[in-house]
Amino acid sequence: MSSTRPSSEPLVTLDGSRGEGGGQILRTALTLSLLTGRPFRVSKIRANRDKPGLRPQHKAAVDAAAMLGRAEVLGCEVGSRDLVFRPGRVEPRDLTIDIGTAGATGMVLQTLHLPLAMRSETARRLTLIGGTFNPKAPPFPFLDRTWRAHLANLGLPVALAMPAAGFYPRGGGRLEAWIEPASPKPWVRTTRGDLTRVRGVAGSANLPDHVAERMRDRALARLADAGLNVDVDIETAAWPSIGQGAAISLAAEHAGTPPATFVGVGERGKPAERVADEAVDELLGFLGVPDAAVDHHSADQILLPLALAEGRSIYTVSAVTEHLRTNALTIRAFLDRPIEVEEPLAEDQPGRVVVG
Repeated sequence: MSSTRPSSEPLVTLDGSRGEGGGQILRTALTLSLLTGRPFRVSKIRANRDKPGLRPQHKAAVDAAAMLGRAEVLGCEVGSRDLVFRPGRVEPRDLTIDIGTAGATGMVLQTLHLPLAMRSETARRLTLIGGTFNPKAPPFPFLDRTWRAHLANLGLPVALAMPAAGFYPRGGGRLEAWIEPASPKPWVRTTRGDLTRVRGVAGSANLPDHVAERMRDRALARLADAGLNVDVDIETAAWPSIGQGAAISLAAEHAGTPPATFVGVGERGKPAERVADEAVDELLGFLGVPDAAVDHHSADQILLPLALAEGRSIYTVSAVTEHLRTNALTIRAFLDRPIEVEEPLAEDQPGRVVVG
C-alpha cells in the first residue's frame, strides 16, 4: 500500500445476496480493501432486504472509506446494487460524517474502526450523526458495553459516547468515538465464568416517563420468573434527541468475559412490554448455552479483527448465525487465512470458531 494511486490488482468479486445478504458483506469488504489494498466488486447488494441496494448509511460508509483510502468508486448511489471500490493509500484523519437519515451510525463506525486503528500513529476522533438505535444494526448500548470490551481484550482500545440518541425516522443521533492506534491480538476463550449480575438501562426520548418504567418493570418481572440468582439492576434514562424513541438494554456480566448485551428497540405501535420481551428473550437464550464465551451478535464482529491478528484464535459462540458464516466467507475472499466455523452439537451447546 505504498502507492497513492488506486490499486490495479484483480478485483475480489463478491455476491451480495449470498448467506446473510445484508450490509455486513459491504462493511467487511470495505475494511479489508482499505487494509490490504485489494479492490473489490460486490453485486446484488442487500438483495435479501425489503429495500435492496445501498441505503444512506451504506453510502456514507463507502464515501468515508473512499475519502480515507483515496479510492476510486463506481456505483455509490442510494439504491445501487453493484459497486466497485479501488483503494489507494489510507490516510488516517479525524472524520465527521452525517448520514442525513436515521441510518445506522454503528455500521459506519465498524467499517472505519480497523483502518483508523491499524494505520494511524495518533488517536483519531470519529463523529457520526444518524441513528444510534437500529433494529438490524449494532445499537449504541451494545457497542459501548460489549463490542468495546471485546476490542479491549484484543488490544484495540476505543472510547465511545452518545451525546444524543437517534431513532427512526428522524435520526439526528450523535455517536463519538476515540480510536487509539493499535493492532489486534489473538484471543482464546472456550468457556465463560459464572454469571455475576445483570445491568440494564430502559430509556426513552421525548416520551412519557411510563414508557421506560414499563420496559424496566416487564424485564425485572421476566428475569425474576426465570429464577436468576444474581443481582439485577435496571435504570431508567431520558435521552436527548430531536425525535421520539425508546429502547432497553440488558447486559449479562460473567466473570472473566466481556458482558453480553441485548437490546430491544421500540417503534410506533409496539408496546413497551414487547420491547422488553425482545431483550429478555435474547438474554435468556444466551444464558441457556452455558459454555458460550461469546454472544451471537459479537461472534461475527470479532471475527474480522481476529482474522487480522497474528496467531491462532479460538472462541465458543452461543449460536452460529448466517452473519457469522457470511463474514467468514467474505474474509476468506480477501485473506489467505484458515477460518473454521463449527456448528453446535446440541441446542444447549455452543458452536466454535477457529482462526489460523
